Amino acid sequence: MLFLFPVLDKKIQLLLSEKSLIRIISITPKPRIDANDVIAYMDSIGIKHSEVVIKQALLETGHFRARLLMDRNNLFAFRFTKHYMRFSHWKKSVDYYKNWQDKFYTNDKEDYYLFLKRIRYARAKNYINVLKQVRVRTN
Repeated sequence: MLFLFPVLDKKIQLLLSEKSLIRIISITPKPRIDANDVIAYMDSIGIKHSEVVIKQALLETGHFRARLLMDRNNLFAFRFTKHYMRFSHWKKSVDYYKNWQDKFYTNDKEDYYLFLKRIRYARAKNYINVLKQVRVRTN
């Protein structure tokens, strides 16, 4: 999985550069959507652990600035074979995540970070550590 996000935190930058995880590409100057709207929608459809899931969306899309994913309304870098999936609206990618979560996250008592690690959501070995450091900026 390719991570597309601006590295604003020096600790994360160092961590990523040491592990060669990141390749930053075409970043838009202003986010196209607001994190508050995404969180509200996640909560309205019953996404579990939305406080972690929003961090995933922010990490994957570079705080909603990565053109490659935002042009596809794909907040989670979902792929079909080698190609990023395209959604008609960003809410559709959240719906897709919800369906994915309902299928695979079957033990509500399992720590969500451990779940993501267990199922190998991302190939990067330090994905969970980086994810935990993502800051959610809301109004």
